[in-house]
Amino acid sequence: MIQPIDLQNDRVFAFRVNGKITTNELKPLADKLRDLIKQYGKMRVYAEYIGVEGITPRAIWEDLKFDLAHLTDFDKAALVTDKQWMNLSAGLVNLVPGLEVKLFSLDEQEQARQWIRS
Repeated sequence: MIQPIDLQNDRVFAFRVNGKITTNELKPLADKLRDLIKQYGKMRVYAEYIGVEGITPRAIWEDLKFDLAHLTDFDKAALVTDKQWMNLSAGLVNLVPGLEVKLFSLDEQEQARQWIRS
């Protein structure tokens, strides 16, 4: 399930993910984010990954296509998670010029919110 989070900042797209991620959930998220990019330009992403049980292969493919098409449309991303494998993902994404990604533990949720707004 993907749920929006309101961080009171138009340039920060925030959401919480738990359970299994499917294409049906990703499509509206991608559409909304695409609209915000058109409206505001470069965006920031705040994502909480809590209790994620997996992602369908089709959803992985759709997410990858969106990410590659919009690689330069983001300047910051804060990832809050209880999953250690996210360290690898964050490290790889940090190789993208102009994009700063930080990984936070669940206990650091408030620091992550402050950092993404700064």
